[in-house]
Amino acid sequence: MNRLGLLVACGFEEKRARNALNLLLRDRRNEFRELANSTGIPLTSEDWEVIILRFCLDFNECFNIWSSSNSPNPNQTQKCMTIMRSVARGKKTVSEISHIQNIAFNLCKEFENIYGRIK
Repeated sequence: MNRLGLLVACGFEEKRARNALNLLLRDRRNEFRELANSTGIPLTSEDWEVIILRFCLDFNECFNIWSSSNSPNPNQTQKCMTIMRSVARGKKTVSEISHIQNIAFNLCKEFENIYGRIK
């Protein structure tokens, strides 16, 4: 199964998204693994990196919703709370949660920057 459809659904072109992901993985594979372990995504599943990247994109969307002056709809609120629950699961301190959130946010921004530079 080709999981790049998860990124295409977000408005990314498949070929550019794959190239951007591969470039990002060169330097950030450890962060992808840390997020996968934190959220319970098995590293043996096919295209687990795409699942983690989609998680990062969703987390960034939630961050934008929370920091916006507009009120989110109930579906967005539920989605964001589910993402936060998966981030916080098994963590003992707020700094552990914040660390995972920072990784997700930074991976999303780096992916968007790389994607924007690929023609």
